[in-house]
Amino acid sequence: MEIAEHLEPILVRAGQAIARIYHQPEHRIQTKHDQTPVTEADLASHDLLVAALTALTPSWPVVSEEDSQHHRSSSQVHNLRASAEAYWLIDPLDGTREFIARTGEFSINCGLVMGHEAVFGMLYAPIQGTIYRGGSALAAQRKSREENDWQGIQCRPMPAEGAVQISSRRSGQSQLHQPGMRHDHLGSALKFGRIAEGTADLYTRRGPTMEWDTCAGQAIVQAAGGTVTCLDGGPLLYGKQDWRNPGFVVRGRPAASANRRD
Repeated sequence: MEIAEHLEPILVRAGQAIARIYHQPEHRIQTKHDQTPVTEADLASHDLLVAALTALTPSWPVVSEEDSQHHRSSSQVHNLRASAEAYWLIDPLDGTREFIARTGEFSINCGLVMGHEAVFGMLYAPIQGTIYRGGSALAAQRKSREENDWQGIQCRPMPAEGAVQISSRRSGQSQLHQPGMRHDHLGSALKFGRIAEGTADLYTRRGPTMEWDTCAGQAIVQAAGGTVTCLDGGPLLYGKQDWRNPGFVVRGRPAASANRRD
Protein backbone atom coordinates (compact mmCIF):
# COMPACT_ATOMS: atom_id res chain seq x y z
CA MET A 1 0.00 0.00 0.00
CA GLU A 2 1.88 3.02 -1.33
CA ILE A 3 0.20 5.47 1.01
CA ALA A 4 1.82 3.75 3.99
CA GLU A 5 5.28 4.76 2.74
CA HIS A 6 4.22 8.41 2.55
CA LEU A 7 2.59 8.25 5.96
CA GLU A 8 5.61 6.97 7.89
CA PRO A 9 7.68 10.21 7.74
CA ILE A 10 4.59 12.23 8.63
CA LEU A 11 4.10 10.28 11.85
CA VAL A 12 7.80 10.48 12.64
CA ARG A 13 7.75 14.27 12.29
CA ALA A 14 4.71 14.49 14.56
CA GLY A 15 6.48 12.23 17.03
CA GLN A 16 9.53 14.49 17.02
CA ALA A 17 7.31 17.48 17.81
CA ILE A 18 5.76 15.55 20.70
CA ALA A 19 9.14 14.37 22.01
CA ARG A 20 10.58 17.89 22.09
CA ILE A 21 7.74 19.02 24.34
CA TYR A 22 7.76 15.80 26.37
CA HIS A 23 11.35 16.39 27.44
CA GLN A 24 10.73 19.97 28.56
CA PRO A 25 10.88 20.53 32.35
CA GLU A 26 7.21 21.57 32.54
CA HIS A 27 4.11 20.85 30.47
CA ARG A 28 1.33 23.36 29.87
CA ILE A 29 -1.91 21.46 30.48
CA GLN A 30 -5.48 22.54 29.70
CA THR A 31 -8.79 20.81 30.46
CA LYS A 32 -11.18 20.13 27.60
CA HIS A 33 -14.97 20.32 27.78
CA ASP A 34 -15.14 16.59 28.55
CA GLN A 35 -12.80 17.12 31.52
CA THR A 36 -9.89 15.29 29.87
CA PRO A 37 -6.45 16.91 29.67
CA VAL A 38 -4.83 18.32 26.53
CA THR A 39 -1.28 19.58 26.20
CA GLU A 40 0.58 21.69 23.67
CA ALA A 41 2.04 18.41 22.37
CA ASP A 42 -1.47 17.13 21.46
CA LEU A 43 -2.12 20.33 19.54
CA ALA A 44 1.27 20.50 17.83
CA SER A 45 0.86 16.91 16.60
CA HIS A 46 -2.72 17.65 15.48
CA ASP A 47 -1.63 20.65 13.41
CA LEU A 48 1.17 18.76 11.70
CA LEU A 49 -0.89 15.63 10.97
CA VAL A 50 -3.97 17.45 9.65
CA ALA A 51 -1.90 19.61 7.30
CA ALA A 52 0.15 16.68 6.02
CA LEU A 53 -2.77 14.28 5.56
CA THR A 54 -4.86 16.93 3.82
CA ALA A 55 -2.01 17.51 1.37
CA LEU A 56 -1.44 13.77 0.89
CA THR A 57 -5.09 12.81 0.27
CA PRO A 58 -7.12 15.99 -0.41
CA SER A 59 -10.40 14.12 -1.01
CA TRP A 60 -10.26 12.25 2.32
CA PRO A 61 -11.33 14.35 5.33
CA VAL A 62 -9.32 14.17 8.54
CA VAL A 63 -11.24 13.62 11.77
CA SER A 64 -9.14 14.30 14.87
CA GLU A 65 -9.74 14.01 18.59
CA GLU A 66 -8.61 17.62 18.86
CA ASP A 67 -11.07 19.07 16.32
CA SER A 68 -13.08 20.78 19.05
CA GLN A 69 -9.94 22.57 20.24
CA HIS A 70 -9.71 24.11 16.77
CA HIS A 71 -13.36 25.16 16.68
CA ARG A 72 -14.57 22.56 14.20
CA SER A 73 -18.10 21.63 15.16
CA SER A 74 -19.31 18.04 15.20
CA SER A 75 -21.85 18.81 12.46
CA GLN A 76 -19.12 20.20 10.19
CA VAL A 77 -17.03 17.09 10.65
CA HIS A 78 -19.98 14.74 10.09
CA ASN A 79 -20.92 16.54 6.87
CA LEU A 80 -17.40 16.16 5.53
CA ARG A 81 -17.29 12.51 6.48
CA ALA A 82 -20.68 11.67 4.97
CA SER A 83 -19.70 12.86 1.49
CA ALA A 84 -16.30 11.14 1.32
CA GLU A 85 -15.38 7.66 0.10
CA ALA A 86 -12.90 7.39 2.95
CA TYR A 87 -11.68 9.45 5.86
CA TRP A 88 -8.84 9.50 8.37
CA LEU A 89 -9.45 9.02 12.07
CA ILE A 90 -6.51 10.31 14.11
CA ASP A 91 -5.56 10.70 17.74
CA PRO A 92 -2.55 13.03 17.62
CA LEU A 93 -1.44 11.92 21.09
CA ASP A 94 -3.23 8.90 22.48
CA GLY A 95 -2.40 8.56 26.15
CA THR A 96 -2.16 12.19 27.23
CA ARG A 97 -2.23 11.17 30.89
CA GLU A 98 0.77 8.92 30.26
CA PHE A 99 2.50 11.85 28.56
CA ILE A 100 1.86 14.02 31.61
CA ALA A 101 3.04 11.25 33.95
CA ARG A 102 6.14 10.78 31.76
CA THR A 103 5.73 7.01 31.42
CA GLY A 104 6.38 7.13 27.67
CA GLU A 105 3.32 4.91 27.06
CA PHE A 106 1.59 7.04 24.44
CA SER A 107 1.14 6.81 20.70
CA ILE A 108 0.08 8.59 17.54
CA ASN A 109 -2.92 6.79 16.03
CA CYS A 110 -3.71 7.17 12.34
CA GLY A 111 -6.53 5.01 10.97
CA LEU A 112 -8.43 4.95 7.68
CA VAL A 113 -12.16 4.21 7.45
CA MET A 114 -14.03 3.00 4.38
CA GLY A 115 -17.63 1.83 4.48
CA HIS A 116 -17.78 1.91 8.30
CA GLU A 117 -14.75 -0.40 8.59
CA ALA A 118 -11.20 0.18 9.78
CA VAL A 119 -9.19 -0.71 6.66
CA PHE A 120 -5.71 0.62 7.45
CA GLY A 121 -3.81 1.85 10.46
CA MET A 122 -0.46 3.05 11.74
CA LEU A 123 0.56 3.39 15.39
CA TYR A 124 3.74 5.20 16.38
CA ALA A 125 5.31 5.27 19.83
CA PRO A 126 7.65 8.29 19.69
CA ILE A 127 9.63 7.60 22.86
CA GLN A 128 10.26 3.92 22.09
CA GLY A 129 10.73 4.58 18.37
CA THR A 130 8.39 1.71 17.43
CA ILE A 131 5.86 1.90 14.61
CA TYR A 132 3.19 -0.61 13.60
CA ARG A 133 1.18 -0.70 10.37
CA GLY A 134 -1.28 -2.96 8.61
CA GLY A 135 -4.68 -3.19 6.98
CA SER A 136 -6.91 -5.02 4.53
CA ALA A 137 -4.37 -4.48 1.71
CA LEU A 138 -1.18 -4.55 3.79
CA ALA A 139 0.20 -7.31 6.02
CA ALA A 140 0.87 -6.32 9.62
CA GLN A 141 4.40 -5.07 10.19
CA ARG A 142 6.55 -3.46 12.86
CA LYS A 143 9.67 -1.31 12.71
CA SER A 144 11.83 -0.31 15.67
CA ARG A 145 14.97 1.74 16.21
CA GLU A 146 16.89 -1.48 16.78
CA GLU A 147 15.61 -3.28 13.66
CA ASN A 148 15.40 -0.22 11.40
CA ASP A 149 13.50 -2.23 8.80
CA TRP A 150 9.95 -3.50 8.53
CA GLN A 151 9.38 -6.94 10.03
CA GLY A 152 6.25 -9.00 9.49
CA ILE A 153 4.24 -9.69 12.65
CA GLN A 154 1.36 -12.00 13.52
CA CYS A 155 -0.94 -12.55 16.44
CA ARG A 156 -0.07 -15.80 18.15
CA PRO A 157 -2.52 -18.60 18.83
CA MET A 158 -3.77 -18.49 22.39
CA PRO A 159 -1.19 -20.52 24.34
CA ALA A 160 -2.31 -23.24 26.72
CA GLU A 161 0.04 -21.74 29.33
CA GLY A 162 1.54 -18.28 29.67
CA ALA A 163 -1.24 -16.33 27.97
CA VAL A 164 -1.21 -12.56 28.61
CA GLN A 165 -4.20 -10.35 29.26
CA ILE A 166 -3.45 -6.66 28.82
CA SER A 167 -5.46 -3.70 30.07
CA SER A 168 -5.35 0.07 30.33
CA ARG A 169 -3.17 1.50 33.04
CA ARG A 170 -5.51 4.42 33.82
CA SER A 171 -8.99 3.47 32.61
CA GLY A 172 -10.38 3.39 36.13
CA GLN A 173 -12.33 0.24 35.32
CA SER A 174 -12.34 -2.95 37.31
CA GLN A 175 -10.87 -5.68 35.14
CA LEU A 176 -12.13 -9.24 34.89
CA HIS A 177 -8.91 -11.24 35.13
CA GLN A 178 -9.03 -14.44 33.13
CA PRO A 179 -7.90 -17.45 35.18
CA GLY A 180 -4.43 -18.67 34.29
CA MET A 181 -3.43 -15.53 32.43
CA ARG A 182 -0.67 -13.12 33.33
CA HIS A 183 -2.03 -9.61 33.63
CA ASP A 184 -0.13 -6.64 32.17
CA HIS A 185 -0.95 -2.91 32.03
CA LEU A 186 -0.06 -0.51 29.23
CA GLY A 187 -1.21 2.97 28.25
CA SER A 188 -2.71 4.03 24.91
CA ALA A 189 -3.40 2.06 21.73
CA LEU A 190 -0.02 0.35 22.06
CA LYS A 191 -2.01 -2.54 23.57
CA PHE A 192 -3.19 -3.33 20.02
CA GLY A 193 0.44 -3.48 18.92
CA ARG A 194 1.26 -5.96 21.67
CA ILE A 195 -1.48 -8.30 20.50
CA ALA A 196 -0.58 -7.85 16.81
CA GLU A 197 3.06 -8.76 17.46
CA GLY A 198 2.14 -11.81 19.54
CA THR A 199 3.35 -10.68 22.98
CA ALA A 200 -0.18 -10.41 24.43
CA ASP A 201 -3.37 -12.33 23.77
CA LEU A 202 -6.44 -10.57 25.14
CA TYR A 203 -7.60 -7.00 25.75
CA THR A 204 -11.14 -6.34 26.99
CA ARG A 205 -12.50 -2.81 27.34
CA ARG A 206 -15.97 -1.87 28.52
CA GLY A 207 -15.52 1.82 27.74
CA PRO A 208 -15.42 4.64 27.36
CA THR A 209 -13.34 4.94 24.22
CA MET A 210 -13.78 6.91 21.02
CA GLU A 211 -13.38 5.80 17.42
CA TRP A 212 -9.97 7.49 17.02
CA ASP A 213 -8.72 5.45 19.98
CA THR A 214 -9.29 2.12 18.21
CA CYS A 215 -9.42 2.50 14.42
CA ALA A 216 -5.70 2.25 13.66
CA GLY A 217 -5.10 -0.53 16.17
CA GLN A 218 -8.08 -2.54 14.97
CA ALA A 219 -6.84 -2.49 11.37
CA ILE A 220 -3.39 -3.66 12.46
CA VAL A 221 -4.65 -6.47 14.72
CA GLN A 222 -6.98 -7.75 12.00
CA ALA A 223 -4.13 -7.66 9.46
CA ALA A 224 -2.09 -9.72 11.94
CA GLY A 225 -4.78 -12.41 12.13
CA GLY A 226 -6.55 -11.29 15.29
CA THR A 227 -10.08 -10.08 15.90
CA VAL A 228 -11.72 -6.97 17.34
CA THR A 229 -15.39 -7.34 18.22
CA CYS A 230 -18.02 -5.74 20.41
CA LEU A 231 -18.74 -7.50 23.70
CA ASP A 232 -21.73 -9.21 22.10
CA GLY A 233 -19.55 -10.61 19.31
CA GLY A 234 -20.69 -8.16 16.65
CA PRO A 235 -18.27 -6.13 14.53
CA LEU A 236 -16.77 -2.91 15.88
CA LEU A 237 -17.79 -0.39 13.21
CA TYR A 238 -17.17 3.29 12.53
CA GLY A 239 -19.19 6.33 11.60
CA LYS A 240 -21.27 6.57 14.78
CA GLN A 241 -22.93 9.92 15.38
CA ASP A 242 -21.19 10.57 18.71
CA TRP A 243 -17.92 8.77 17.78
CA ARG A 244 -18.29 6.69 20.96
CA ASN A 245 -17.42 2.99 20.94
CA PRO A 246 -19.29 0.29 22.83
CA GLY A 247 -17.28 -2.16 24.88
CA PHE A 248 -15.03 -4.40 22.82
CA VAL A 249 -12.68 -7.37 22.94
CA VAL A 250 -9.34 -7.71 21.12
CA ARG A 251 -8.04 -11.25 20.69
CA GLY A 252 -5.11 -12.92 19.01
CA ARG A 253 -5.53 -16.03 16.93
CA PRO A 254 -7.73 -18.76 18.39
CA ALA A 255 -5.92 -21.87 19.56
CA ALA A 256 -7.53 -23.85 16.70
CA SER A 257 -5.48 -21.86 14.17
CA ALA A 258 -2.17 -23.03 15.68
CA ASN A 259 -1.50 -25.41 12.80
CA ARG A 260 -2.64 -23.08 10.03
CA ARG A 261 0.03 -21.56 7.80
CA ASP A 262 -0.61 -18.14 6.22
